[in-house]
Amino acid sequence: MKKSLFLAFALVVGVLACTSCKKDKNGADEPELKGTIYHYHGTSSMEEFSYEHDLYLGLEDNGNMTMKWEGVKASKDAEPVNLYMNNGQWESDGGTGFHFHFDGKPQLPNGKPFDQWDSFDVDGWGDATECSFDYHVNGATMAIFDGQIVK
Repeated sequence: MKKSLFLAFALVVGVLACTSCKKDKNGADEPELKGTIYHYHGTSSMEEFSYEHDLYLGLEDNGNMTMKWEGVKASKDAEPVNLYMNNGQWESDGGTGFHFHFDGKPQLPNGKPFDQWDSFDVDGWGDATECSFDYHVNGATMAIFDGQIVK
């Protein structure tokens, strides 16, 4: 079951796109991060392996949030790819940090849902120094990310 989740994750990561995109220097579609941007570098840990990658969070004043994962791997030998999430929500933790959540079915470049996953969600916390979250596919924990701010 976990191997099929990793394979499904790899397929979606390869084709994931959004409706509000801009072109990067290589011509690929890339969602725009809006609001206050936080850049973290850290480690995603899965049962079989761990690897380092970058994470960008865009927090808008209205509580909306976008996320870019740079260098995500679905398996130990997989090529790293970028993953983009939109339509997340964040709120202050009452101090200097914030809690955030993304919940939704991944979309293909043509706007149709990816039918192999029933659900995908991310829950986490961040501030101006660190970030930690876990993400789930079909209710099972896929990995846990822990990172530090990049200045």
